[in-house]
Amino acid sequence: MVRHFISTRFGVESCRERSRQRLHTLGVRLRRLRPCHLQAKAEEPEAFVAALEALVAAWPAEWALRLVGEATVRRQPPLTARWGVVDEVPEGPTGDDHAKVRVYGAVAPLPGRTHDHVRPEWGPGAFAPFLPPWLAHHPGRRLRVLQARGAQHQGAAVAAIVQEAQGRLVLQAQPAYAPELNPQERLWKWWRRVVTHHHWVAPLAEPIDASQHSFRYLAGVKEQVRQRCGFKTPGS
Repeated sequence: MVRHFISTRFGVESCRERSRQRLHTLGVRLRRLRPCHLQAKAEEPEAFVAALEALVAAWPAEWALRLVGEATVRRQPPLTARWGVVDEVPEGPTGDDHAKVRVYGAVAPLPGRTHDHVRPEWGPGAFAPFLPPWLAHHPGRRLRVLQARGAQHQGAAVAAIVQEAQGRLVLQAQPAYAPELNPQERLWKWWRRVVTHHHWVAPLAEPIDASQHSFRYLAGVKEQVRQRCGFKTPGS
């Protein structure tokens, strides 16, 4: 369409690559579409981001922050583009078994610390075992957890831990249908590229071990984790 427009309007013939270069010069890029749920409310993410930036800018020392996300490891591997010879079509392993395991992940964006927890399934209150170790890791400090609105983050078990914490634990729901606001999703993208892409696994213990190894690796690259989270530490 661009080539046709330039040809008919200006009488200049150009190739596809030259047209692409002209678009780049004008600041136009080919961008992948991001899903936007029909029930999402645009004002909620904007208000959430503004409040979070103000909160982090004046972050008190007596508080700790965690952002939580979930991911699924399936035996059926996701297949993405890869380099190959022009005349050969690369193939990836596949099968009929769709077994899967669930992985909870959390990140402390200011120090760059990560956490993981593997469960076979999700359900109401499945997030509860995540919370006591965090409270024990920060004795005397208060903990604010930003999480999704799924059923696994609710239930009697979670409510009991919040009540037992006596004000030390604050759970805050993120805006609905806006996973891009959670830095843990950026870490999942990194994690999937290493752990799940193109890898067919026989026992499900293999992706569980690979997930745990990847989180142990993230524990040693806290600066990279902070950069991916995009949070500016107070005073930076």
